[in-house]
Amino acid sequence: MKPLVISFSIIITLFFSSCARKHHVVDVSDPKIESKDTTVLLTKKNKWLDSVHNQPWQWMYGKYTTSYSDGNKKFTFKTSLKCTKDSALNALISFASIPVINALATTDSLIYVNKKDRCYGKKSIASFKELLGVELSLKNIQELFLGLPLGYNVSLNYNDSLSSRGDSCYVNGLMVGDKTIAYCYASSVNSPRLDWQEITSKEDTTTARVQYLSWQRHKNMFIPSSFMIAIKSNDRNINVLFTYDKFELDIPQEIYLQIPDDYAPCK
Repeated sequence: MKPLVISFSIIITLFFSSCARKHHVVDVSDPKIESKDTTVLLTKKNKWLDSVHNQPWQWMYGKYTTSYSDGNKKFTFKTSLKCTKDSALNALISFASIPVINALATTDSLIYVNKKDRCYGKKSIASFKELLGVELSLKNIQELFLGLPLGYNVSLNYNDSLSSRGDSCYVNGLMVGDKTIAYCYASSVNSPRLDWQEITSKEDTTTARVQYLSWQRHKNMFIPSSFMIAIKSNDRNINVLFTYDKFELDIPQEIYLQIPDDYAPCK
């Protein structure tokens, strides 16, 4: 069971920094950078990012084949998500078509049911700050699966810079607690969607990159149909690949979590 709990936690905690509300800007731009042929620097100030960020949606449902690897182990499972914008998210993780973890995240709490061990638990969203050292928001998880710029703030300016791999992107540096967090967004020339985005913490040398591999149009939005999350740090390299099997946009969903009467609190 631990790998399941870990994998679900990874999905949630990948973007450890993306929602801090109290921050100040740090200049991480490099004036010597030149754009490449295949990747455009998002130099239209914030207009391009504004248009990508301000996508109209209210409901989403997605069923994903999810592949996890970290150098020591590999496994594949199914992840089903139901979301209502900025309000709630229901995640169901299944192995071999058997539901194992069911979770409900709201703006202030995470409740989960462990069907294998017949137990349940509840954590406040604020408790993840103690675990990770930074704040976390439901909104960022939704942004991830919709291909929206994580942690984007319309009131801030973003500068031309380089990612941790040396490719061009549009970046802003924020102080989150005692860490400097750099957000990097990039797109192909004339593309209405992101090619990739990256979050870097220089203090603990952790980098999380989301690489969008393919997209499908649903109503008026482009939705990532396959994307890879790569987390790199001094002591670990984690890759999580999501490929959707089914996706629905703006069809109202029932979002709830029922805890069976005979389940006990998880130890």
